[in-house]
Amino acid sequence: MYPPVSISHLVVESIEQDRHRGEGRRHDQRRALLEAPVVRLSRPNRLRAAIKNALAPDDHALTDYPCRLPDGRIGRVAVVLDQGEWTLVCRVC
Repeated sequence: MYPPVSISHLVVESIEQDRHRGEGRRHDQRRALLEAPVVRLSRPNRLRAAIKNALAPDDHALTDYPCRLPDGRIGRVAVVLDQGEWTLVCRVC
């Protein structure tokens, strides 16, 4: 006959099952991210962007607050000086 099962044993077993649920999928995703090639802008495009930022710096500061862009992607809230007044806008991060 099996020993009586207590509630604490059931809770611990449930927690262990939750911890390992989807573990193989998580490992596969992590491995795919590590093996994926790094995509970067070409040197001329990076140079063009650096010159643009040096000549006309973007007067805004991104915050840590997420927001929804019109195309459905997630952006971050930025503080922008607009006609002498500071405004909060959603920007691509």
